[in-house]
Amino acid sequence: MHHYLRPLLVPASFALVGASERPGSLGRVVMENVAAAGYTGEFHAVNPAHRKLLGQKSWPSLPSIRKPIELVVIAAPCDAVPRVLQDAARVKAKAAILLTAAPAGPAAAAKRWARDVAALAKQGGIRLVGPGAFGVIRTSVGLNASFSDVDVLPGRLALVAQSGAVCTAMLDFARPAGIGFSTVISLGGVLDVDFGELLDALLADQETDGILLYVEHVHDARGFLSALRAAARTKPVVLLKAGRSLEAAPPSGPSPDAVFDVAMRRCGTVRVRTYTQLFAAARLLGTGRIPRGERIAVVANGRGPAMLAADSARDAGIELAQFDASTVAALDALLPDESPRGNPVDVRGDAPPERFAAAVGAVVSDPNVDAVVVLHVPRPVDSPTDAARAVAAVARGSRKPILGAWLGAIERPEARDALEAGGIANFYTPENAVEAFAFLAAYRRHQELLLEVPPPLLEPAPPDFVAVERLRAAIGDRRTLDPDELARLLAAFRLPVPRVARAGTLDEARVVARRLGYPVSLSGDATGPAIGPIPDGRALLRAWRKLQERARAGQEREGHAFVRKAAHGERARELAIGVATDPVFGPVISLGIGGGSPLTPAGRALALPPLNRRLALDLIAGARRHTGRDGAPAAPDDVVEPVVRLLLQLSALVCACPWVRELELDPVFAEPGVATVGAARLAVDPRQKSRRGYGHMAIHPYPSETAGTIEVRDSVPLTVRAIRPEDAELERDFVLGLSEESRYFRFFYRLHELTPQMLARFTQVDYDREMALVALAPAAAAGGGERIVGVARYIANPDGESAEFAVVVADDWQGRGVARGLMERLIACARKRGLARLEGAVLRTNHGMLRFTAAMGFSTADDPEDPEQLIVTLPLARD
Repeated sequence: MHHYLRPLLVPASFALVGASERPGSLGRVVMENVAAAGYTGEFHAVNPAHRKLLGQKSWPSLPSIRKPIELVVIAAPCDAVPRVLQDAARVKAKAAILLTAAPAGPAAAAKRWARDVAALAKQGGIRLVGPGAFGVIRTSVGLNASFSDVDVLPGRLALVAQSGAVCTAMLDFARPAGIGFSTVISLGGVLDVDFGELLDALLADQETDGILLYVEHVHDARGFLSALRAAARTKPVVLLKAGRSLEAAPPSGPSPDAVFDVAMRRCGTVRVRTYTQLFAAARLLGTGRIPRGERIAVVANGRGPAMLAADSARDAGIELAQFDASTVAALDALLPDESPRGNPVDVRGDAPPERFAAAVGAVVSDPNVDAVVVLHVPRPVDSPTDAARAVAAVARGSRKPILGAWLGAIERPEARDALEAGGIANFYTPENAVEAFAFLAAYRRHQELLLEVPPPLLEPAPPDFVAVERLRAAIGDRRTLDPDELARLLAAFRLPVPRVARAGTLDEARVVARRLGYPVSLSGDATGPAIGPIPDGRALLRAWRKLQERARAGQEREGHAFVRKAAHGERARELAIGVATDPVFGPVISLGIGGGSPLTPAGRALALPPLNRRLALDLIAGARRHTGRDGAPAAPDDVVEPVVRLLLQLSALVCACPWVRELELDPVFAEPGVATVGAARLAVDPRQKSRRGYGHMAIHPYPSETAGTIEVRDSVPLTVRAIRPEDAELERDFVLGLSEESRYFRFFYRLHELTPQMLARFTQVDYDREMALVALAPAAAAGGGERIVGVARYIANPDGESAEFAVVVADDWQGRGVARGLMERLIACARKRGLARLEGAVLRTNHGMLRFTAAMGFSTADDPEDPEQLIVTLPLARD
């Protein structure tokens, strides 16, 4: 099934409106590029003032062509653009690229023009790129409908940028470097099509193996991150972001760039910092070789460059491989006695090409080596080109990445060509080569994290949503909560706060302290900073006097105090946990040392909610890189578990309460077995009223609203809920427990068990684009717990309107209504998502499933691509 943006990227026909013969005009540049690239589809030039342009027939308008037109490229004046879009709608064009920039002049007039253009495109069902777009290049069909006249090499990389200038510069660099592209496109002013949809289209594109992104700003954070997460699971994505210098630093909270960094790590995307690094990544991705590990070997014909590469690897956290005994023996036979046999390998300056290549061959065959960096220094006694050809011959026989740096060979294109013919990316310096490998190593690490199976989740106590809604209603338009309200909010989400009681006099405070038990603390409000710990009555007297002095100075409330059970003992660690709201990515959770440390990336680790256990542990690991004044880490081992629980409860609060703009828990006293909030401060955005749809979140949280029960025959009601990463073991056991026939009917081939990739894919669900519901029954095995007895899921198709579904039930639970109960709930989720229909492929021999889908109202048709399958379809009435 093709993606709905295919007419934009691979049009079968397109028209250029504003085609021209005038030298230097945009219309002429595009026409010349189309002719030079050899477009294989139908091209039409449109200009009412000409019958012919550059020897090609010119049409007066789009309707006059009277042939199907999938894509319209617009280079017409601003005032003509609305009419062109209306004509495009009449001919049922699917997409348009607006090369024309927004009109100059008053900003208000430009905004009106943009609003009108966007509305016309939407009314006409046209997906629009621009204004001020670069155009599009698609090498497989000879399409260059852009203003770049660079001859683009075909390749398997896609470049998506927000800047046409960056596209042009990248292409200008790529041609002499031998880097090819499948697709090049820029977004321009982003009135409609954004990064997220283009990434989805490239994810479905079989001609693209890697994606380069140049980003200046993000419009739709959720769509962007959702598409990045999906793409990075299957294709390396390398991103360069510009604009850090223009981002205003917030008065409190993390910088926008630090939040962007966290978002990219969450998505498994490799971020580079410079243009040079993006080029380096492009060189390496262009070879199509991804390392299986992070251990590199260095082979050079000079000790100095070898040591520079080794130092760069260490600085980048890349491991130098320890050679296998067989490799050392092979090097013994090759190298002079005085040459070291370790890593890096110096073959000496007088090494002929044969010895150089043999050393590379020995090293690249080592099972402990994941990639090889080969450095060549020109010598009077050898030929860089001969050395390049010899090493390239070795590279052609290996799937491991081999990176080259032929130093001083910039003016020798034949050496570079020989390396590239062998699949070797060539760099100018040893440091560039190692840095490029570090990008691929980071991508591999991200993939490992995505495949990591989280341990089973201990169910936290559910929040008291009734109390939260009452509290929100009581807040009204206020931007702050009083201490009592804040304490009730924390309690509603089971955030641990110490026992507290109000005391109007010193004598009452003494009575309360004896009842709670020393040590206690004393504060002017229920959640504010406290004086303590107070070990006895004498210390309580001193603290009471100090609190009264503060009240007289206007620093505390007069007339009463709050006595709290001291939340910490001798082994307690003071932490600071905060929530800030980023203008693009929404809520951000931070963790660091308590006691007033600033909410900055330098002082705290950051994470985007929602959090699960693994993400909470990652956040704690990041915070532990920072130490307190005593040199101890933020969260020692013995307090990790209670901090994880607190972070998960805080994440639930952030997801459920879009009106929480800032929340500061400082200090949080973490000690073995418990983490308790010592003081809290909160700011509210009264404009945010509802938590429906989680619109304030950049990443869709776990859909707890899917939880419920279904009635089945001969059993107690079964629990139904959305799957989550912590269900990995249950999912593995479920598939293992299916009969061979049930597994075959579900997966269409003989599957014995789920691979780690499949297990991660089935349990780590992006709820924005898919849904998986599980039915749970009590486990019969000793120890209790639950087992999965049925799974129903859908995944949205590239067309944006339909989804593919699947349902499977454990053999011993079939025929009892489990499948119907799951499908009824899945259909409700699909309707809520706005999908138009559910589709599924069913083997003709799966008679039970065909009867079930017919009973559920699905229609049946032949599969045009597979005679052994049928396609079942259910139209959905949208909510």
